[in-house]
Formats: sequence, C-alpha cells, structure tokens
Amino acid sequence: MSEFEITLRGGVREVGRSCYHVEAGTDDYLVDCGLKQSYQTEFPTFRGLSPGQIDAVFVTHAHIDHIGGLPVAEHRGLLAADAKIVATRPTTALAEILLHDSARIHDQAVTQTDQTRAFTSDDVQTVLDRFESVDYGRGSHRGVTYEFGDAAHLLGSAWIALDCGGQRVLFSGDLGGRSAHLGSIDDPPPTDELLLESTYGSTMQHRSFDDARSDLFEEATEAHADGVPVVIPTFGVGRAQEILQLFREREQLLESAVDGDPSIVYDGMIRDSLSVYEVFCQAEYVGDTILNYRINSENPEPYTPDCAWTPASMRERETVLDGERAPIVVAPSGMLTGGWSPYYLRDLVHNYDHARVLFVGYQAHGTPGRDVISATGSEATVSLRTLPSDEEYDPDGDAFEFREQEVSVPTSWARRVDGLSGHADANDLLAFARTAEPNHISLVHGRPSAANQLRDHLRNNTNAEAVVVPEPMDTVTVEGGDAVTPDVEQLRLKQEQLEAELERLREQIEQLDKR
Repeated sequence: MSEFEITLRGGVREVGRSCYHVEAGTDDYLVDCGLKQSYQTEFPTFRGLSPGQIDAVFVTHAHIDHIGGLPVAEHRGLLAADAKIVATRPTTALAEILLHDSARIHDQAVTQTDQTRAFTSDDVQTVLDRFESVDYGRGSHRGVTYEFGDAAHLLGSAWIALDCGGQRVLFSGDLGGRSAHLGSIDDPPPTDELLLESTYGSTMQHRSFDDARSDLFEEATEAHADGVPVVIPTFGVGRAQEILQLFREREQLLESAVDGDPSIVYDGMIRDSLSVYEVFCQAEYVGDTILNYRINSENPEPYTPDCAWTPASMRERETVLDGERAPIVVAPSGMLTGGWSPYYLRDLVHNYDHARVLFVGYQAHGTPGRDVISATGSEATVSLRTLPSDEEYDPDGDAFEFREQEVSVPTSWARRVDGLSGHADANDLLAFARTAEPNHISLVHGRPSAANQLRDHLRNNTNAEAVVVPEPMDTVTVEGGDAVTPDVEQLRLKQEQLEAELERLREQIEQLDKR
C-alpha cells in the first residue's frame, strides 16, 4: 500500500461538509468532518467505513461545516474506542458551543419534520470528551507526525500537515488573512500533496477589507441615524466578533451620527462565543492590534462596544423589534437557516415599513439568505424556521419549538456588503501553494466554477505537476513523492485516446481478415 491514500468524503465541488479520510500505513484518520447547511442538512459520505475504523480525527477549525458531522460518525460507531479528536485549544472551546447548538437544531428538525435522526446529544458529549487540545507546532499521534499552523481564518484555525513514511500531505483548511483581530497565515512546509480550499478561487483579489468594513459601518449607521432598524445575519463565531469590534472601534462616530443613544443588540451563539474570544485574546491566537488595545485599555471585553447589549429573556427579545425601536441587530445564522436571525427578520417584516437587512457573508444555494439576495421581484418569499407568534408560547419558558413560517421580505431592504469574507482570494491561495511547493494539488471546498478557475490559475503559475478538481469519493494516492487524483477531464481524454486506438486496431484486424 502507498504511504497515503485520501478519500474525499465531502467538501468536493461544493462549499460545506468538509471531510477527508486518510489511510496512512495501517491507520485511518479523518481530517475534518462537517455538515452542509441548506433547507436539507447534508453530512459526509461514510459509505465503506467500518465500525471502529477511524483511529483519530484532525480538525482544522470549529466552523460547523468542518465539525458538524462528528456526532454522526460517533452515532454510527465509526470512531475507535480510543480515537482522539486533535485540535487547537480555541477550536476545542468553540466546538463545544457549536456542536451543542447543532444538536438543538437537529432535535428540533427531527421533532417537527420527517427528518431522520442522525445523532443524539449523548453523541455530541462523547465527541467533546474525545477532544485533545494542542498548540500550533509539531506533534505525533500513532504512526503520523502532524503540524498545525495558523490559517488566520477563525480563532484557533489551522492548516494541518501530516507526515508518514517520508511523505507529506497538507490540508489547507479554510485560509484567511482577512481579519481585524487575527494575525497572518503561517508559512506551510514543502509538501507532496496539497488539498487546497477554493471558496473564492474565481476572485483574483478581494476588495479592500478596510473599505468593506467602512461600507458596513456607513450602511448601518445611516439607517440607525434615520430611525430605520437594521438586521445583520451573520455567523455566530468569527464574523460576529469582526462586526462588534468594528462598532467598538468607531463607537464615537456612531454616537455623533445618532440623535440619542445608539443601540446594538447581539444574540444567540454570539454571547457564548464572545467569552471564548475574550479568554483566547492572547499573542498566540490574535493580532497585535486587538492585543495591544486590550492591554493598554485594560478592557476585558475588547470586541464589544459599550452601547451593545444582549436580551436576557424572551420578554426582552420581544421588545427588540417591536415597531417602536430601531436598533442594529447582529444575530446568527448568517444564511437565515437557523438561530435568531430568522426570528428578528420575521419581526422586522411584521412591524416595520422600512428596514435594512445587511448580508455580510456567503449565501449558499438552497438557503433563505440566498433566496432574498437573488430575488428579482419587489419581494422575496422565503421559508424561515422561527418561533411561533407571541400569543402561542410562554415568554418565560425555557423550551421553544421552532416552526416553518413564510415571510415576504421587500427586496429593497436587502444589501450585500462584499469584501468581508474570511476566506483568502485566488492570489493569496496561489501564494500559499507556491510556499508549499506541492507536486500535486487537489482543489476542494469550492463551487465547480470557482475551483475550475483556480485550477487554471495554479496550472499557469506554479510548478505543480498536476492541479485537479476531483470528484466526490475520489481517492488521492501519494507515494514516492507523486500524487495522482482521478480528474474527469483527464479521464475523458484518456478514454477518447483508448477508443481511437481500439478503432485503429479493429481496422487492422479487418484488413488482415480480408487477406
């Protein structure tokens, strides 16, 4: 057997459910195990894996499209009894928040729809008990040496290199370098095979991150000053902290623009994740700007503006967008697929004639967020998972059943603020690939159009022997410094060549028969 065989069980020709099965010597590993969020949740393809086969999991970062499938793997018994999940310390802390939240969403979906249960809350706890926290740098587990380097995409995010038998495979995870509070991407080591994300592979260069931040601030401030409520759906981990930090840095400007006291409301997962961000506001994990601010200001909450608050109860949540107030609301999820952003959007539609909905991140196909921004008419009718109307639940209760509810959102309310993505653009991905000097590159975590454009860019600008866009469940083989991945175009060309050769041979046989 070759030193490495990597089966691509998710995150290929799509954004979401990243999952790569690595066979190294006699051991089996997963690198990431996520889910894909849309109207119907999708998990990695586990077909062919045996109970207890996976000896360890390496996690690049805590976003749910990279860890959300772990409880499913646990539920199916795929992890060995002693299998560890290796991740950085911030990733471990954030995973606890995100996986428990994912379990609540899954429980609601199973209870209220015909969706089949894929995992339980007990599976989540078992998964969390398996986490083994490491620092950036090198280490070893069983027969593999690993290295974690800062990917600058999310607090604690990492690229991961695995070494076995003199061969090396490098998983980029999600690369960033676009943040007001993170550092820069660590240089990766030279590698034989690179599995490189391609989310923004068709974007040669992002617009200025500073310009994008200014646009968001100006859009929200202008509406807030005019008494128009603003809802910003956002990822609860990472993007939310960027947004709150922006308003904290420019709070005086916000105060001068508003007649009265400004009001910023944040809700849901943001509350819990902020505490993790505050704990790990350390030199190893964040950039100099926010670290210096925290030290010099002695502010234990360096991400949060003074005018920001979070509802402490359902009664308070009811008052946020009651038709009288016009705050800036920051809430997950970023694609309106769950969390509290659908709830606030519903109240916005029901209680106001004018409003702003600012989309600050990628909106996947099959999500309400995508439906809103892509609508061509005056209204976008979307199905939201929201709380029932006020008279149908106990505001002081602890358990709330969500339901599907259609709302019509005026398309004039929606704005896209581009340039805030935490993903590297094509030129930054090229720079990462050049530093890694791979023999072979497989492009993952991107739509086919983005991956194909990045493939051409890398073929023209790197020394890699091959750059391919693989198919789901393809296997990458790494042996003796060479890596081979089935590529559809190459296989089709080879098939045409073989068919032509076969036809030529048939003609020769016919000529011999005539003799």
